Amino acid sequence: MSSGGYTYARIDRDGTQTWIAGPETKLAVGTVLGKMDGTLMANFRSDTLKRTFDKIYFVTEFPAGTGAAAAVAANGEVAVPATTPQAPPPGDDIEGKILETMNSGGYTYAHLEHDGAKIWIAGPETKLAVGTSLGKMAGTLMTDFRSNTLNRTFDRIYFVGGFPGAAPAPAIATGSATVATAPAGADEKIAAAPNGKTVAAVWAAKDGLKGKPVIVRGKVVKLNNGIMGRNWVHLRDGTGANGTNDLLVTTQDVAKLGDVVTATGTIATKQDFGAGYAYDVMIENATLAVK
Repeated sequence: MSSGGYTYARIDRDGTQTWIAGPETKLAVGTVLGKMDGTLMANFRSDTLKRTFDKIYFVTEFPAGTGAAAAVAANGEVAVPATTPQAPPPGDDIEGKILETMNSGGYTYAHLEHDGAKIWIAGPETKLAVGTSLGKMAGTLMTDFRSNTLNRTFDRIYFVGGFPGAAPAPAIATGSATVATAPAGADEKIAAAPNGKTVAAVWAAKDGLKGKPVIVRGKVVKLNNGIMGRNWVHLRDGTGANGTNDLLVTTQDVAKLGDVVTATGTIATKQDFGAGYAYDVMIENATLAVK
């Protein structure tokens, strides 16, 4: 579907369905698209479609893949391969000095001086400082982008996967489940909840638990609230070795550092939020009960 100057497409990729969006382009059902670089946005709200996408990747174009010309659309007609985008593609050499920066809704916005011009970019929440020079970045251009959390519309803004030259904020740990800093007693032995599992047990059986509900009790050793529309909580219960002794939980509930909580939610595996924020296992959409 096309709306607001963008084309949205739901694609089947290795048996998994994924939403992507890019410059308004003539597409047909059944067309095979080639490899694309995309910027992940979570809980993205399209005002023109009046729809919120849990996860959607913004791409710069829709390249035709092998066999696209032979694909057959749902109406029986031969599908038309992706055409040249009707909107100008974004640059792939965005760089410059930060003039202004702000965080909101799980994203960091930065106003850059780039080749004598001023441009806006946005990406995963990151600790930035005015005056910092960012290296070259590939960005996805969005026009007339409305940030509801900032209550502001940007005429033109590039969404990037990361900020080269800047250190990520401690909002979300990257890849490893090990927390760099934890409060005293972080590895205290905590009994499993009734009908629950230990942190180590979840890690050991993560593949078989995918998509299933679990109950885990542990101590809050790290937390960050309001990132990408949810709170991110790390739990430990004294089980597991380094790398399997910490479990990430996302929730709308609020806890404090050092609380012992019982988390009830659904196991997700191999979650990649872009910019290096990837997790082998986590509990999503959990409810928290403080001991």
